[in-house]
This record gives sequence, C-alpha cells and structure tokens, in this order.
Amino acid sequence: MSKRTLTELQNRNVKTFVFMALVAVVFFCLSIRLFYLQSVRYEQNLQSADENRLRRVVLKAERGLIYDRNGTLLVGNRPSYQIVVLPAEIRKMPQSQKDSLFKRLIHLKDSQGENLFDSAVVDTMFQRSAWKSHGTLRILEDASEEQVSIVQERSGEFPGVTTVVESRRSYPYGSLAAHLLGYTGEISDEQLELPEYAGYSSGDRVGQKGLEKQYDGEFRGEDGVKFVEVDAYGRHVRNIEGMQNVPSVPGYGMVTTIDLDIQKAAEEAMPDSVRGAIVALDPRNGEILAMVSSPRLDPNIFSLKRRERNKGWAKVALDSTRPLMNRAIAGVYPPASVFKLVTSGAGLENRLVTGVTHLQKSCTGGFTFGSRYQKCWGAHGNLDLVNALRLSCDVYFYQLGLMLGMERINEFGYRFGLGHQLGIDIPGEKQGWLPDSVSFNQRNQRNGWRWAKGLILNLAIGQGQLVTPLQEAVLAGSIATGKGVFRPHLMKELRDVDGKLVGRYIPEKIFEGNMNDFTHKTLLAGMDSVVNHPGGTGKRAAIPGIRVGGKSGSGEWKKGEKTHAWFVAVAPLYDPEIAVAVIQEAQGGGGAKSAPVCRKVMEAYFAKVHGKDSTGVKK
Repeated sequence: MSKRTLTELQNRNVKTFVFMALVAVVFFCLSIRLFYLQSVRYEQNLQSADENRLRRVVLKAERGLIYDRNGTLLVGNRPSYQIVVLPAEIRKMPQSQKDSLFKRLIHLKDSQGENLFDSAVVDTMFQRSAWKSHGTLRILEDASEEQVSIVQERSGEFPGVTTVVESRRSYPYGSLAAHLLGYTGEISDEQLELPEYAGYSSGDRVGQKGLEKQYDGEFRGEDGVKFVEVDAYGRHVRNIEGMQNVPSVPGYGMVTTIDLDIQKAAEEAMPDSVRGAIVALDPRNGEILAMVSSPRLDPNIFSLKRRERNKGWAKVALDSTRPLMNRAIAGVYPPASVFKLVTSGAGLENRLVTGVTHLQKSCTGGFTFGSRYQKCWGAHGNLDLVNALRLSCDVYFYQLGLMLGMERINEFGYRFGLGHQLGIDIPGEKQGWLPDSVSFNQRNQRNGWRWAKGLILNLAIGQGQLVTPLQEAVLAGSIATGKGVFRPHLMKELRDVDGKLVGRYIPEKIFEGNMNDFTHKTLLAGMDSVVNHPGGTGKRAAIPGIRVGGKSGSGEWKKGEKTHAWFVAVAPLYDPEIAVAVIQEAQGGGGAKSAPVCRKVMEAYFAKVHGKDSTGVKK
C-alpha cells in the first residue's frame, strides 16, 4: 500500500470517528433531555398541558335591581353579547402571530360588507393585553346574532378571541328620575388606581353617578368562575366538573323611597325646556318621594355600543344647559324671599318681633339706608310680621335684618340645615353658603369687595346667599314639623336576590331645629297666610280641602333677566306629610310660576296616599 493511500485511509477513519462521536454526543444530550422532560419536569409539563386545554371563565354577577317604594322596577338588566380578546392567550403568541391575528380581525366583514371591528379599538385592546394577565377585553359591545355567529363559526382563525354574555343596565322609564338613579359605565384607568376600586378589573362596569355610584358595592355582587375545556383553536368543548368552580352571587336589590306616580307628576309639571329642579320629601323621616332635575337625560345612552355611547356623551357633555348636573342637589341659587322665613324665625327667637309687631317705617315702595334707596316690589303700607310674609314685603325685612345682624339670622338658618351638606345618599351635593362679614371678605379677596352693613338689606330678603333646592325643601318641612331635621335619603331597603331583607335605612335626625313654640306657631301662621289669605303670593298652591302652607321667592341673578321662580310648600300644614321645593330658572315670579308646580306634586301625593282628587274630595 502506498504512503498516500495509507494517509487517505487514516484521514477517513478520523472523520468517521469524529462523526460517530458527534452522533453519540447528540443522542446522549437528547436522552438526558428526554429523561428531564419525562421525569424531572413531568408534573410541570402536565400542568402546562392542562392549562393549554383549560380556560378559566369569569362569571359576571348580575347587578342588583332598583325599585320604587311600591316595588315597581326602575332599573333592570338586559343580556348583551360581547366579543372579547383573552389577554392571557394573546400574551403567549409570538409577535408574528399577533400581527396576523390583528390583520384578520380588522379586515373581517359582515354580510353587508362592513368591517366587524373598529381597528382603533382592536389595537388598543391588543396593547392592553401586554400588561393585563387575566379577564377579558372587549373589542365589540352589544354584538348582533350575525356578528356572534361569524366569530364562532370561524373561531379557528381567531385564537384568543371569544364571545361572552354580560348584562347591561336598562332604564325602562328613560329619563324619568335619571339624575337620582344615575348610570353605569366602564371603569376608567384613573378609577382603577383608587383604593375604593380594589378588586375591580379593566372592562368592569361600575356606577358613575347617582344611586348607581353611591351603592355600587351593594349592587355589584360577587363574580364567580368556571373552568372549561377548549380545543386547539380555543373553541369550547365541554364544562369541567370537579374543578374549583364558584357560582356568581347577584348584587343586592334596592327599594328606594321614590314613589313612581309622584315622580311622574313632578316630571310632567316641569317642562324639559325649563331649567330647574323639584324636591318632594317626607319631613317626618327624610324620605325623598320625588326628585327632578331639568333638563333631563336618558341614562340608557350609557348602555349603548361604544360609538353611539360616545356620540350621546358628547352631546350631553357639550350642552350649555348642563343636563348632566343634578340641580336638585348641586344647583346653588339665591333663596330669595323664601329666606324671609329664616329672618322671621331669627327675629322671633331673639324676641325682637311677634307675629303682630309693626316696625317703625311703613312700606311706601322702598327704604332709605344712608345714601342708598332700596326698592320693594310694591307699596304695602304698615304691616305686621305675618302679613309681611303673606305679601313678601321687602321693606319690613330690610328693617328686621338691620335689627338682627347677619350672625343671628344665619344662626337660625344653620339650625335647619342651610350652609351645610345634608348628607343625602347620592354624590355631588353642594353645601351652599350663608355669608357673614368674615366669610364674605374671604370669598371676595380677589375682587376687593369688603363687608358693609348695607349688605344686610339684600341678605335679609335672600339675595346673596346660596342654597340648593334640597335644602329649601328640608327647611320648609322641618320648620313646619317643629321636630328637627332628618337626613334626606333615597335608599329605603336592601334585599337579596330571593327578596330577603338585608338592610333598612333608619331615619337619622341631623339637626334639632330648635325653636320655641311661639316661633313655630307664628311661622306656620305666616306660611298659611301666603297660600290661603287674600293677596297671598302663593294662592296658586292652594288645594281645596287640604291646608297648604308655603312661601314664594323671586331670585335675582343677572341684571335685565327674569328672576328665578321659587316656591316651597308643606301639607297638611299643621300635620305635615310632604314638603316640596320648586325652582325654575329665569321664569319670573315664584308665586305665579312655581306655586302651581308645587300644587300638582302635592295633588299627586294626596291622590296616591289618601285617594283624594284635585278638589280634595276622597275618591
């Protein structure tokens, strides 16, 4: 054998050896890996395989229903199909698969050739999937049967996408009582950061206004969970029994203090074209019987699909009449001549006047204070206190205000809740303002105005303070009962899904409303004369056969504009069951405009509770 041939043979043997050695190493590594997978990581791999075929499904709890005091449904639920992405599955995908899925979704068409999904919404939800590890993210709300069928029939093309059934709030009476009931909406990113929303997830719907917000925790219930088996395409195969399935628990239902018939009468009494508010309550316990804020809005818009919802939201949010504001609790107005009840009470409590006291100067149509001449709306002559209330004479109260000073006047108002938040159980209540020398100077530092004694002239007749319609209803009612101020409230009872009582509101006295018996009787006589005596400014509030008392007011707010029309009423005056406050913005005199509205609300009450018609005759 030649030397060259021997060398070639040796080289071939070396290469063969190296190749065989490499093969042996590879087989050895594979054997080690196989042993590791089968023995060391068996349990982990088994769990991973189970996770790939099992899907954890959250069972959303039904939100509790809301009823009027007689059991009539005010807020219900309706089923709604949602098409959602599953963040836990989207996160597992390589970017190329995510991109492919995204393109298929945004180009998916319905039978009309329209895109099924909004590309911006799908993109947003895919981005959220990067940090959200559980739950679902909606890409289509309130899906139609056709839209659901398209996704389900082609589910193999859309891994990580599925359909679920949720409930949406339904308000069968539309705008009726909308401001007190409130509405729900998807939880915001800002809300998720707040401690009171611990345990909530992106996509959850929560109360955003009114009772829906105040009692969100009670209405929400407890979500459940179940495990289902899915195939390679993520399609449901079967429910898995024996897992840690937990049923959902519906939220508590609420019986409110509202009476639907009285609420309807109040809504009908105030046209939607008028800005204003109505509050009707039981002064004996603080129960709200009706509450109206105008202009109204339909809370059903917040349960629509995203596009329609956004359109509806933009419309009401940009409306200059501010339909989103609950004027009954958040509208603050000068109380006007209704405040003369407070000035009168302060004068009586401080023994400066009695019901028959005539003051030094008769009303000739105005009053001179220093170099200032303050007008009255008429020339009323020489009056006592009761008749000054009947005719709402400004000159009488200019003088009484100067005799008292604002501290003593305000002190009487504070006894009945003015200048305070009353703590009604819906969010957004304003506390109003009773100015004195200190608070006036603090409030007007920027514009340089300073307190002067002459300001008492306007304040004594209710021009300069700020009150809410709720406060005025409470004021009138608690003065009439003489038994203190009860916290106004809307929740009467909470019941579980089986109707079992789980909570009841206990009336709570928040101010004693102290006044001597003589003050009480004199104020009642004044309120009586306003409605039932000749020339009384509130005669349009009278109901035959039922003793109604009240007080009118015409609040100045802008020079050259019509006044705000106030009226407060109580009935039966000497054994009160209902107190009503009405304000209509820029509508003129309260006796002419708002007294008839009060009457209609009270007529509805007596027809419902006592079976009496508008003539006061029992049916």
